[in-house]
Amino acid sequence: MKTDRFQVEVILIKDILVHEELDPSNSKELINFLKKSQTLSNPIIVASLGGKKYLQLDGMNRIHSFKTLGIKTISAQIVDYNDQEKIELSSWLHILKGDIKEFLNFIKKDKSLIVSQGKMDQVGHRYIKEKDFGRLCTIVTNKKEVFFISTGGNFSEKIKRMNYLVSFYKNNLSRGALPYTLNHDSIKNFFKQYLNDNVIVIFPTFTPQQIIESAKSGILLPTGITRHLVKGRVLNIDLPLSLFNNRKSLKEQNEEQDKILLKKRSRLYEEATVNFE
Repeated sequence: MKTDRFQVEVILIKDILVHEELDPSNSKELINFLKKSQTLSNPIIVASLGGKKYLQLDGMNRIHSFKTLGIKTISAQIVDYNDQEKIELSSWLHILKGDIKEFLNFIKKDKSLIVSQGKMDQVGHRYIKEKDFGRLCTIVTNKKEVFFISTGGNFSEKIKRMNYLVSFYKNNLSRGALPYTLNHDSIKNFFKQYLNDNVIVIFPTFTPQQIIESAKSGILLPTGITRHLVKGRVLNIDLPLSLFNNRKSLKEQNEEQDKILLKKRSRLYEEATVNFE
């Protein structure tokens, strides 16, 4: 279904190029939910790469869950990755509970990673430097300690080192949106929201081209870093899993999807919302 506000199509999962690692803990919960509900609540989000190939922007766990259930197609909202008015690429913070000394010692085991101490007023939004020496991420503790993790090399090498760093805590991970203003007050508020956690890892923001480059190279970003904000995001389509029948053609599945969606009312919310979870 394609309208002047959105495009939602059933596409082949094998035609989707993913850009991030899988979060196994979320996938287990989602697989159980899908088995119980037999419903896909929200479409994944992809960007068209041409030639019926797509780049996954959001929905890695849904893709993996469908694969696990033996389903070869999935409903996707297709967006124009070049339209900066409709899609914004941001980042998530990683929030965790851990021993900061153990964490820093783990990082230092990789001799290509340099740890230096910083100050709170030096924390802020940054884009990753594709090559040469630059900051890879920033670590802030609830005791107001600030550490900069820097490295050299090319873009692919930096992504591998980022994955190494995340491997220390990936099974003990909380996640929060990156605030528009990173300062003492905003970081303090995050620790108030996550009272059991004591460490925040702040990652750089990427460009769409860097995401495409990473996906095509097969060197995936760590789970839960990239955050795509889509204006006019499609939610609550509630499609039955029986629609994604491997014995039916894509055309048949899309026709069935369109019949279901045409019976529903859609409403575009222009205002930003606050959602309690």
